[in-house]
Amino acid sequence: MAQGLVRIIVNPVSGRGRDLRFVQELVRHLSLRAFAVDVTPTSHPGHARDLARETPDDARCVVSIGGDGTHREILSGLIGRPVPVCVVPSGTENVLGRTFHLTGTLRETAALIQHGHAVGVDVGLAGERPFVMFSGVGFDAEITQEVHRKRHGPITRAAYYGPIVRKWWRYDFPAITVSVDGRLLADDAGIVFVANTPLYGGHLRVAPRARADDGLLDVVCFRTRSRWQILLHYLRTCRGTHLDHPLVAYAQGRRIEVTCAQRDLPVQTDGDVVATTPLVYTLRPKAVRLLVRPDAAT
Repeated sequence: MAQGLVRIIVNPVSGRGRDLRFVQELVRHLSLRAFAVDVTPTSHPGHARDLARETPDDARCVVSIGGDGTHREILSGLIGRPVPVCVVPSGTENVLGRTFHLTGTLRETAALIQHGHAVGVDVGLAGERPFVMFSGVGFDAEITQEVHRKRHGPITRAAYYGPIVRKWWRYDFPAITVSVDGRLLADDAGIVFVANTPLYGGHLRVAPRARADDGLLDVVCFRTRSRWQILLHYLRTCRGTHLDHPLVAYAQGRRIEVTCAQRDLPVQTDGDVVATTPLVYTLRPKAVRLLVRPDAAT
């Protein structure tokens, strides 16, 4: 008896995307269990989103093989749709995979497709651009912008080291104003993060109280004009004590307004620069579905 369509969307420059044996073995496993399988590699930005949109509503799932940017594209193509996504983390940071304790092994992926539990996950909107994990304003977005501008092939963690040091030394940290649900949170933030999940790159828990299914966005504002204070913020974040510091403003809400009087600042979502300030963030609760193990936390 046919088990339904499994659409596998592969970023061919990611770790698992380059592993043809992994894809071949997954297709073989699914075919033997009577699933109809379609495998399509992505070829350009936005391609994964378009492929996800073309997936019929009665499909078993979409398998996303790639990094966080690929997962974001696929999930954004399925907003408000019943088709769940099975994530195979194979990028640089794999924040989404780590959030839901996914390792991307063949055994795990096959088990999720056959027996995984579909959970509703909130989708944040930076203006009209959807994101599932994190958005950063200013400093980290400019680092992301420089990394992508110089990108040739897959991005490694080492590709960020040079831009981080250069921006840390030269960045002037213009004052960012943030309001949450109509109330002023900060008017002197140097770096702003808007989070749907707790983890950030490098295993930092920038928004440790964030949950992907609570109908809220978490906002963390690091108040600083000094590069040396940024180092202290980083160390406190590594220790998990940053939210209690007086130079950090934190709140949860459904509508976040971010402006900067000095200049328009770049905004990154899930590792891609997509907008500039001024910007309004909103949320669509449980707008996409993700296949996870029954014991996975959001």
